[in-house]
Amino acid sequence: MVIRVRILGGPTREVGYREGMKVIDVLRSIGVMSSEYVVVKNGRIVAEDEPIEDGDELVLYPVVSGG
Repeated sequence: MVIRVRILGGPTREVGYREGMKVIDVLRSIGVMSSEYVVVKNGRIVAEDEPIEDGDELVLYPVVSGG
């Protein structure tokens, strides 16, 4: 049971699924901060408190700022 995580422009990682997981738990497990990425779960933008299901796929898009 795994969650697939892909950072745009980077490799795909797999995180072991645990019941009750949320997006923030997955981000912490791969060592990234939620403030640095927009998270898309199964094609839909989600917040860090979104529950995770076994087999979900997350794509992380880096937040770009500047002017």
